This record gives sequence, structure tokens and C-alpha cells, in this order.
Amino acid sequence: MQIHAIIAALFAATASGAALKRTATSFNVTDFSASCIPHSVMCTYEFNTITIPASASPSGNESGAKCHLMLQGPDILPAVGLTGCDGQAYSWSIDLMDGGLLLNVTTPQDSHGNYTGSYAIVPDQLVIEQHGAVVDQRYTGPSSFEVPIGAA
Repeated sequence: MQIHAIIAALFAATASGAALKRTATSFNVTDFSASCIPHSVMCTYEFNTITIPASASPSGNESGAKCHLMLQGPDILPAVGLTGCDGQAYSWSIDLMDGGLLLNVTTPQDSHGNYTGSYAIVPDQLVIEQHGAVVDQRYTGPSSFEVPIGAA
């Protein structure tokens, strides 16, 4: 009888621990914008992100992170090396890819690995506009999307 009580207690402890540990499946990106400023040499990227489910966020903070950067373009959206988001354990980068861009988002999963996902911004979602003697590029795709997490 006592062995059954011990086994039941072990299963209950394992099940409750498993319920607390969440695994992220993707990043939720909202308010995404990217553009170069006309008659300037500066470009901006800006968005908010959090893991899905939010309970898998490394900080446990379910409000997400604000990610933004202003950098020299001058006219075309540039690549961005790995850079951090405001006050959270999230980082991001932009790679140039076949006329488009690749948004990469990463955050710690635990002390042994990261959640990392990539989202392709296709050339059709980037427009180049003429402004007198200068051109500038901006993103015209959806402002909210999911970035699937791959094996990292």
C-alpha cells in the first residue's frame, strides 16, 4: 500500500512540474515597421515580441519586449547585427536575403540553449519610392505575424 502512495506522489509531482514548464513554439511579433527616412541617411526598425505561449518567456514577463534601432541606410534597409531589445532577454538581427530580409529573433530557453526563429520578408513586401533626387525603402507587409521557432 505504501509503495502505491509513493508512486502516486511521484507521478503527481512530475505532472505538476511538467505543467509549469512551457515550451515556446513561436514568437509573436506586433507593430513591425521598417523604413528609411526620406532625405536622410537613417533607417529604422521597430517591433514588439514575446514567445508563444507567453508563459515560456524567459523572464516570466508576459508583456513582451520592445525592439528598435535607428541606423545608417542610407536609402535601402540595411542588415542589422545581433542587438538586444529594451529591458528584456530578447535579441534580434536582420539578414539581407535574395532582395528581401530575414528577421531573426532569439531568447534564452534555459541555461543550455535558446529559442530562435526566423521570418522571411519577401521582396514584394519592400517598396522603393522616389523622392526627388533620392530614393528610400520601406516595409509594406503585415505589422503582426508569427516567427516560428526552429531547432537551435
